[in-house]
Amino acid sequence: MVDGNREIKPFLYVLSRFLIKSVLAIFFRKIEVRHAEYIPARGAVLIVANHPNSIMDALVLGTVTNRKVNYVGHAGLFSNRLKSWFLHGTGVIPVYRRQDAPDKVDANIYMFQACFEALEQGGMIGIFPEGTSDMLRKVKKIKTGAARIALEGERRNAYNLNLTLLPVGLYFVSRSRFRSRVLVNIGPAIALDGFVEMNEQDNVRAVQALTEEIQRRLERVTVNIRDEELDQFVRDIEWLYREDLKRETLGGTNKHNTTTAEFVLTQKIAECAQYYYRHDASRLLSLRDRVNTYKRKLRRLRLSDMMLRDKGPGMGPVRRFVDLAALVLGFPAATYGIINNFLPYRLAEKIAEKFIDEKTKILLALMIGGGAAFTLFYVAQVAAVWVVAGEAWALCYFISLPSTGLFALSYIKFFHKQRERLSLSLFLYSNRLLFDKMRLERKRLIAEFDAVKDEYMGLMNVDAPMVTTEAVNDKKKKDSRNVSGVSGER
Repeated sequence: MVDGNREIKPFLYVLSRFLIKSVLAIFFRKIEVRHAEYIPARGAVLIVANHPNSIMDALVLGTVTNRKVNYVGHAGLFSNRLKSWFLHGTGVIPVYRRQDAPDKVDANIYMFQACFEALEQGGMIGIFPEGTSDMLRKVKKIKTGAARIALEGERRNAYNLNLTLLPVGLYFVSRSRFRSRVLVNIGPAIALDGFVEMNEQDNVRAVQALTEEIQRRLERVTVNIRDEELDQFVRDIEWLYREDLKRETLGGTNKHNTTTAEFVLTQKIAECAQYYYRHDASRLLSLRDRVNTYKRKLRRLRLSDMMLRDKGPGMGPVRRFVDLAALVLGFPAATYGIINNFLPYRLAEKIAEKFIDEKTKILLALMIGGGAAFTLFYVAQVAAVWVVAGEAWALCYFISLPSTGLFALSYIKFFHKQRERLSLSLFLYSNRLLFDKMRLERKRLIAEFDAVKDEYMGLMNVDAPMVTTEAVNDKKKKDSRNVSGVSGER
């Protein structure tokens, strides 16, 4: 509800948002927002977002704006009185999906009415028009509900609602790991002017046209791999090539090592792979076979791709001494953190493993299971210290638990990195020629990736519906002749 320029939020919404934001700040290493300036400070807003991670998507999206987001959620979430009371109290609007309750679809008239009223009061609606979440990095064919809400909402208000229709892409670096990173990628608003006249003449055609535009705009703000069989190959290219691209495009500086940069590079990798799959599949599949062969050799030799990358000047004796000192000095605190946090951490993982067949819910299960497990264990541990040593020691102990637990996670990663370096040194001692051969193979793969990338960038300037390698060669010859002609005139 909006009172003048001030938005009034229910206490339950304010409290739950504060708690969720606090939990997410611990659960994720970073939630990064790209183009937050596109979110209006006031006025009617309809957010349309992709749906990669079940309920977690709504939790993340609700923390990136101070405005109240009224979500449209499937009616199955309102399965009991307690959940129904909470969801209604936080502004969630139930919608009946045909696949869940075909006999109740007519009840969605109340959903549309609730959305119209919220928008007319200058509120914000959040909707996931794909309808269901999926592990595939692809925007599925979206439903017409968002377009219907937007156009009918404007029509009801003589097209003076001034609705902002905002596409948002959610990008999770990992959908199964604690302390991962998330990008909320906000795109420019979708202009509704072009659909107004169409809507007055033919509502069905206008709804379909706007739905198609929402689909296109969502695809722009996400990693959208239309051909599903390419998904694993794109992941392999990310694993093998993205760091090289980051060094090339961002100079390798830490300040550019952001989730946004990784997202943009992954998006470009996916677009390039998609293009060659459609226009020069044999070359792409040949490259995929070479990558798979390279991966098999690494597994057989017990090497990692990281070991084969060129090492910078930081790997000198001084850096090695500093790393060894960090391992020794950090060992006591890390051991303390592991001892005190291992059991709840493993319990949270066991709970998440129950959702192996519903992978889009793993992060949510990990967060809820982890919250319950850590709360239970921390209370029991602190209570035990209180009984044995008193409240002062219990307070100190409680403060130490989360910080040393997070430190232990970082230390374990650092330890594995150092162990990998030691393993590399031992491998080099006995298998230097084999190592050099694998590094050469990697360099050849990277060179091929570079060639494909440069070719693709050139192809994007060629005005042709279908362009293959032969067309690129023709273009290169033509450019060469043009250069020669210009030189001759001079």
